[in-house]
Amino acid sequence: MARAGLNQDDSRVHNRTIVLKLIKQHPGITRADLAVQTGLSKPAITKIVNVYLDKGIIQDDKEGSSRNKGLSFAEGVFYGIVIYLGRLSITGALYDMCGKVILREELPKGVAFYGNDNLTHDTRNLIEKIIAGSPVGKEKILAIGIAAPGAVSSSKGAIFNRSLSSLDNRGDIPFNWGKIHLVEYLVESIGLPVFLENNSSLCALAESWFGKGLGVQDFVQYSIGIGLGAGAVLKGELFSGNDGTAVEIGHTTVNLEGDLCFCGNRGCLETVAGFANIVREYDGEVNLPDDAGLTDRLIAIFSKARENESRAVEVIRNHSQKIAIGAVTLINMFSPEKLIISTNELDGIPVRIMLRDIENYIRKHAYPVIAETVEIEVSELGEDIHLHGAYALILEKLYALITEKIEGGI
Repeated sequence: MARAGLNQDDSRVHNRTIVLKLIKQHPGITRADLAVQTGLSKPAITKIVNVYLDKGIIQDDKEGSSRNKGLSFAEGVFYGIVIYLGRLSITGALYDMCGKVILREELPKGVAFYGNDNLTHDTRNLIEKIIAGSPVGKEKILAIGIAAPGAVSSSKGAIFNRSLSSLDNRGDIPFNWGKIHLVEYLVESIGLPVFLENNSSLCALAESWFGKGLGVQDFVQYSIGIGLGAGAVLKGELFSGNDGTAVEIGHTTVNLEGDLCFCGNRGCLETVAGFANIVREYDGEVNLPDDAGLTDRLIAIFSKARENESRAVEVIRNHSQKIAIGAVTLINMFSPEKLIISTNELDGIPVRIMLRDIENYIRKHAYPVIAETVEIEVSELGEDIHLHGAYALILEKLYALITEKIEGGI
């Protein structure tokens, strides 16, 4: 069941989102059922539903009384553009509000290849290409949602800059885009509302709307791959922390004297449990291929593990325990009902073969009371999880987008 609604004035945004979420997840749901599942009063449900109906976002069945008509999203009325700033590629898509992908475009180089100069322009060009190729007019596109790596301020629409003064002049850090005002630039150049959120947080949001987090009040999503990330949904809402940054599990320190991380610190979990270490351990090499070559090599090693090659099996098992260090930390911190594991830009890799070793480590090393009850699952949202999350972000903002003022309040 979705989180119960609240009738206090300060819960208006939450109430609207919960109603929309239930209609999205349960097409044909009635107003009466919405009132039961949210705990909101029938007049409050009517006010919320009527705004969505008037704007054409949802529709009701033609049969039945007003109270018992089923509600569902209207197809082909409004749309959103979603962007994922990935390490290996930048992907964009046009979604209708029902969640149908209308078209999809991709830039073959991702953020790992960029400095500070061209990212904004290429992102704008990708969005303009989507708009130009769209079968619908721009006036029907409500907003742009962006999933971005790094310390992202959703409230300020910016990617934070790490001060280089503390890094002993080690040079620029990848994803260090503090001088890039991406949201401001896109709003001015495209003319649409733009929402930005951390990619791992949007993975959690996607799970909450469409995946293994459906109906779960408290869960943590753990993204594993070349980089490590996490997002948390607590009491039914995305946990953002101060100024929109939270749950940077990949940059928790596990070895004070460890390897230098791209964030500027030493011994981060990502330097130990990032999947580059699988290639390094298996091949016995210090020098690694670029990200694209690294992915191909990882796919090959995982394939050998599935074929029960002893060395590959041993390396994957050892690395599973390193990955589980982050899982234990997340579980101990948040005491979630569920931990959901997804791959981070490694969609051809069967991480499910790591699940048993990860779970065994968690059951053994997490705080006992939590370890006994937490569910551990692998995401089924696939390679588009970040796009789904950016789409869910637009849905979360939908009420504000379609109306400037609600008379009487909801």
